[in-house]
Amino acid sequence: MLLTPSWQDQLTRRSLPQFGQLINWALLATAAALLFLSFEVREGTRQSPSTILSILPHAWIVSPALLWGSRAALAIGGVLWALNRGLPWSCWLTTAGFTALWSIHVETTYNTAHIFNLPNMLLVIQSLWITFESPEMRAAIKAGKFYKTPLLPRWVVLTGIAYVGLFHTAAGLTKLMYSGPGWANGISLQLWTHLWGHSWAPSTWIILSSRTFTQILQGATLVIETAGVLAVFPRLRTWIGLGIIGFYAGVLLTFDYGFHFNALFTALYLLPIEPWLTARAERQLARQV
Repeated sequence: MLLTPSWQDQLTRRSLPQFGQLINWALLATAAALLFLSFEVREGTRQSPSTILSILPHAWIVSPALLWGSRAALAIGGVLWALNRGLPWSCWLTTAGFTALWSIHVETTYNTAHIFNLPNMLLVIQSLWITFESPEMRAAIKAGKFYKTPLLPRWVVLTGIAYVGLFHTAAGLTKLMYSGPGWANGISLQLWTHLWGHSWAPSTWIILSSRTFTQILQGATLVIETAGVLAVFPRLRTWIGLGIIGFYAGVLLTFDYGFHFNALFTALYLLPIEPWLTARAERQLARQV
C-alpha cells in the first residue's frame, strides 16, 4: 500500500536547482539595474513612513555616506553571490544593500512606483533558501555537482509563487479600497494616457478614442490583479500569469513606468517555466548516468 506524502513532505521535497539559480541570476541583474539607477534627491518634509529607513533622521537618509554605503554593500554582495562566495552572508549583504538603496530613493522623492518592491521580497526568499541549504550547496559546489544535486525545496518555489500572487492582489484591493469600483470608470486611464502616454503607441490611440474600451481594460485590471493570489492553485496559475503579463505589456507599451522586472518575475513564477526547466534538467542528468 502506497502512502500519500504529507504536506510537510511535499514542501520539503527537493528538485534540481536550475530554476532557483535562474531566479538568482535574474535578481542579480535587477540589482545591477538598481545599482546604476540615477538618484535625484528631493527636498521637503516627509509625509508618512514609507520604508524601513523611515526611522532615521532626514539628514541621515539624504547623506552621501548612506547612499554610497548601500551601493557598496549591494555591489560587493552581488559579486560575491554571483561567484558563489561567502554564502549565505553574501546573499544577505546583497539583500540589505538592495533594500537600503531602494528605500533611500523612496524616502527622497515625491513620486515613485513599485518597480523594485517585488524583486526585493524575492531576494529575501532566495536568501532564506540559500541560508537553510548552504552546507549542502557548498559541498555540491566544491564537488562540481551543483546542477546535479537536488537542492531546491518545494517550499521555496511555492513561497515565491504565493508572494507574486499576493503582491498583485494587494494592488487590486488597494484600488478598490481607496477608489471603489469607480476606479474602472475609463476616464482616469484616459487622463493618465493623455498626460503621460507615449504618443507613438497604438494603445494610446485606442485608449483615447474609446471610453468603453478603456473601461473594459480597467475592469479587467481590477479582476486579474485582485485574483492574483489564486495563482497558488496550479490549475489557475498559468491563466492568472497570462492575464497579469498582458496587463504589464499594455502598461509598458503605453507608459514609461518601468514595470519590466515585475513582468519578468511574474512570467518566471506564474508561467510553467519551473516544471519545464526542472524536467529538462532531469532528462539531461538521466542521459549522463
